[in-house]
Amino acid sequence: MSDTLNLETLTLRLRRFPDTQQSDLIAWDAADELLMLNALPDLKGQLLIINDHFGALGCAAARLDPIWVNDSFVAHQALKQNLDLNALPQPGRCLADLQPFAEKVDQVWIKLPRNLRYLEYLLDWLNAHLAEGTQVVIAARLKEMPTTLKEITEGYLDEIQPSRIRKKARLLTGKTSGRRAQSPLLLKWQAQGTDFQLENHPNTFAGQKLDVAAHLMLQHIPTGHRRIIDLGCGNGILSLAAAKANPDAQILAVDESWHGVTSCRANLANNLPEAQFQVQWNDCLTDQEPESADLVLCNPPFHQQQAVTDHIAWQMFRDAKRTLATGGRLRVIGNRHLGYHIKLKRLFGKVETVAANAKFVILDAIK
Repeated sequence: MSDTLNLETLTLRLRRFPDTQQSDLIAWDAADELLMLNALPDLKGQLLIINDHFGALGCAAARLDPIWVNDSFVAHQALKQNLDLNALPQPGRCLADLQPFAEKVDQVWIKLPRNLRYLEYLLDWLNAHLAEGTQVVIAARLKEMPTTLKEITEGYLDEIQPSRIRKKARLLTGKTSGRRAQSPLLLKWQAQGTDFQLENHPNTFAGQKLDVAAHLMLQHIPTGHRRIIDLGCGNGILSLAAAKANPDAQILAVDESWHGVTSCRANLANNLPEAQFQVQWNDCLTDQEPESADLVLCNPPFHQQQAVTDHIAWQMFRDAKRTLATGGRLRVIGNRHLGYHIKLKRLFGKVETVAANAKFVILDAIK
């Protein structure tokens, strides 16, 4: 596939981050195009861009110096890469989360997130911090717009107008209303089968209940380790279980979601001595020293945004191998059909099955 986007007066080179061998995946979609065509030409004043997956919108609006907000560490790397590809200036503010702004925001662009609780959080924040009547434009492909989207947007926005459909994408344009969430968006709940109460910010994976894979993994936390990494930590449930099973261990928890690491940091601080753990917002183990861990725990994702892909798991596995000391273990859980044992055997050589059920398998890859 071409990495060049051509839209009337706009031409951009755009690549996904990290680059993959899957040539059918591109760094923008029809919803990005629709925003650029409909909202960009007449835009005046301060623009706020939220959840721009690979920086396409940030590049299109770069000359306007937008405020650019994304929970994803990888998305921040994608934006920088694509701005450099097009010799465009970096926005003055690239933020991990929303925060009060000194100046008036005139328009907000939101790429619809997969997590609708996160969308509610965004709209609630906008109503609390922006002037009533500020224009908000939500962009998505039709297949990503759930039936509940209408109810959610009407709860927070006024004067909602859908655009015409183009290439199976649509814009929803509304105005901030000042209405706030009816119930707390920061959730706290007891993790099933544990002593841990978890704090979960809205864009945290499995933020409303313990996911099935984590529940199985909790039954198989190894002991006897002193340097443990929880790779893709989410709310930190595996870090907490690892610390309980290995009370003398140092724990490093890493995730690319800002809400994930924010939740994890709070949960570890509520249960562990401060000196026992570190939490990092990062792209896998990019900055981790070689041979600096005895055990890596990992429940890898199998999609990036809306694309099903295994390249994130591959990167996690490669980074884990580099980071583990000789004899160290990567303990990973995944759906049986993903065939992780084949990938891990190719990379590590020695792979053992720890446990399995009808849906999931836990594997140890030994360096």
